[in-house]
Amino acid sequence: MNTAMAKEPPWMELQEGIWENILQRLGVIEILKTARKVCRKWRQICQEPSMWRVINMRNNGNLTEIGYQLEKICRRAVDRSRGELIDINLQYFGNDKLVQYIAERSGKLKRLSIACCYFKVCESLVEAVQKLPLLEELSLTHTALTIEGIEALGHSCPRLKSFEFNKSLYMGSVDDSDNEDERNEEALAIAKNLPTLHHLHLIGNSMTNKGLQAILDSCPHLVSLDLRLCKYVSLNKVLSSRISGKIKDVKLPHESLEGLEFSFEACWDEDLSDSMSDD
Repeated sequence: MNTAMAKEPPWMELQEGIWENILQRLGVIEILKTARKVCRKWRQICQEPSMWRVINMRNNGNLTEIGYQLEKICRRAVDRSRGELIDINLQYFGNDKLVQYIAERSGKLKRLSIACCYFKVCESLVEAVQKLPLLEELSLTHTALTIEGIEALGHSCPRLKSFEFNKSLYMGSVDDSDNEDERNEEALAIAKNLPTLHHLHLIGNSMTNKGLQAILDSCPHLVSLDLRLCKYVSLNKVLSSRISGKIKDVKLPHESLEGLEFSFEACWDEDLSDSMSDD
């Protein structure tokens, strides 16, 4: 009778790979704060570096309501990856020190996504990308990047195929400038330094036709191009023909932002939903 009671339930006999698949569906906070404390087997699985090859630190931006220290938790997750991290997503809480910490310990990183960190990681990105030679995808949403950062990407990340630079909320700092050169600085830097791109999203960029022309001339491998909210781009017949003739997936300046996670519409809908739930 005691032997029967001590026998582990059948579901505990699942292969470790299956458990990893199940546990990885939880968030980083849930794994570190709860799942790894459930039983000895789960604790053992949660210590494996393969569990931390992907770190998704999504949150809704209400940082004052979160009882956990997100930066500290993120560092712990990076440490547990033991250099095997290939994909990380930071939202709202990233800063220069954290990005440097990740880059120094994650030489195998292939995808880096940072959202709503504005100017908190601007300086560190220049040095960070120099330590990420295997980087293939960089997504920056409402997160600043300098021209030096774009140049560093070109010099240090030869495998970069996808670059997303979404500024749909604040539209850049030179939108009201009458200087066309200033409006096109980012586009010209991309054209000069990132010729191997296959996917380029420049939502809310300040470039004009001049910047777009440079990108089309210098990035022959593009298969997708997102120009939504690029209000200074005015497509003529020549540009339209070039785009339609070489790029399969194109989103034009006037097209809707529907479906874009961090857009004015999405943030407005979320705020409205929160206010209604409070009532």
